[in-house]
Amino acid sequence: MDWQLWIDYHRTDADGLTHGNTRNAAPGTKLVVGEHIVVGNEEADPAAAEVVQVGPDGLVLVRVFPGPAAAHLDLVGRARVQAGG
Repeated sequence: MDWQLWIDYHRTDADGLTHGNTRNAAPGTKLVVGEHIVVGNEEADPAAAEVVQVGPDGLVLVRVFPGPAAAHLDLVGRARVQAGG
């Protein structure tokens, strides 16, 4: 399964938000506050997340939901989850 934003799940802050960067977004991905996206990396299963903040410096804060992205089809959309196989 493809992700829309590469993140390191260990980069979380005291509020439980995971930090990413706009330069790690998949081509064509628009990161919009309040939208739900698929996040992940090469070493962990993709997950659904809510975009909480997109800063002018490229910092992206997301709230990662527990469980696999496929468990949140109502948020991220069936087509996105199935895009990568």
